[in-house]
Amino acid sequence: MPDIEIRELTIPDAVGAAGWDELVDYAELSNQVVRGEIGVPDLDERPEQVLARLQDPYTTNRVFGVFDGDRFVGFGEVECEREKTIAWLWGGVVAADRSRHVGSRLLEVLAEAAAEAGATTLQTGSFHADLDGEPRLPSPSGPGSVPADAATTRFLQARGFRLGQVEIMSALPLPVPESRLTELAGGARPADDYELIDWTGPTPPELVEDYARLRTIVSTAVPTGELSEEEHVWDAERVRSRDKQNVRAGLITTITVARHRPTGELVAFTALARPAVPDGRAINQGYTMVLPEHRGHNLGMRIKINNLRRLMSVEHGAARVITGNAGENEAMLRINRALGFRPFVMAGWWEKTPTD
Repeated sequence: MPDIEIRELTIPDAVGAAGWDELVDYAELSNQVVRGEIGVPDLDERPEQVLARLQDPYTTNRVFGVFDGDRFVGFGEVECEREKTIAWLWGGVVAADRSRHVGSRLLEVLAEAAAEAGATTLQTGSFHADLDGEPRLPSPSGPGSVPADAATTRFLQARGFRLGQVEIMSALPLPVPESRLTELAGGARPADDYELIDWTGPTPPELVEDYARLRTIVSTAVPTGELSEEEHVWDAERVRSRDKQNVRAGLITTITVARHRPTGELVAFTALARPAVPDGRAINQGYTMVLPEHRGHNLGMRIKINNLRRLMSVEHGAARVITGNAGENEAMLRINRALGFRPFVMAGWWEKTPTD
């Protein structure tokens, strides 16, 4: 198909710099494709968010555009943690052009770019608003499934990818009734050995080292089903780098941690990210983790309630909070259901290794 061109895009140095206009188009096309799959704009990324993510100094990132003449019809992205062997691929093609084998050609380009970055294992994702229609492809690691006849399911399976995990994405309408939060907080077991600390924006200097330790642990502590995993090491400088990245992305983060009074160590954390300029987009609930040796004190519920109360004390303009949890992560799903989260999308996480 000589009329189709796949070429690498320039990652701009800053907003408005060389390559910015194409990155804006890239972000909009990515949003358009995802909205077409799930029917809502909750997973949209603003161009500033995309740029900040691509500029992460701890990962190797490359982006590609698919063009039919001057028409932008597809996009692709490769992200690989430096000196690691797993690459995350993300791509899509507008619905009208999917019958032209554009996706296959794009995947070949992305796989080659991943290999050039030193990756041997490829991972990618698919989003599905169909929660229970038959037939289903079940998760190999726990509850959850994706529609077996979905175009992305068939495409990935035909190219050697296997389903490694299903994530249940849920939404919580805002505001959350204070009566619900009070009831759930009141049901907590006594936990006098723990205190909650929260902050909005950059991480307090005195907490950076401890928070970096939690971010390292969570990289392998969350359930990953049958997906390969690699530890992502965080230190104080990486925490500061991410704080700056959030500012460039136009995001404000609110973090709540639990500190174990007898040892002074941080043992749990949860994070929310919202647009710095309220625009009605959903707020993202990121990682929540409690160290195994400190579970059983309802810390997961307590830190989430604290963050939600902080959120509702500011003008954010959002209608809901969204989050994702592995189907096998029943403890966190139980907390989310009690808070009022309800599923709205199934996400399939896929993998291809040299032996697949």
